[in-house]
Amino acid sequence: MLLSVQLQIISTLLTVRDRVVATAASSGDERGELTGNVIFLAALAVAAAAVALIIIAKLNSNANNVPG
Repeated sequence: MLLSVQLQIISTLLTVRDRVVATAASSGDERGELTGNVIFLAALAVAAAAVALIIIAKLNSNANNVPG
């Protein structure tokens, strides 16, 4: 399950990045490319944080199930 979520997030981020780059390239103006890259990196950071939270939650639930 976790792998499929990660793959969906990465696929979505790559699609968004491609659209941002295509939009910047079609306008003929390179001023927006930096903004597009910053947006992509911010989205990637949010996705990484979400994946980290999912992993931490799974580890915590598994740790709470250990008898002792």
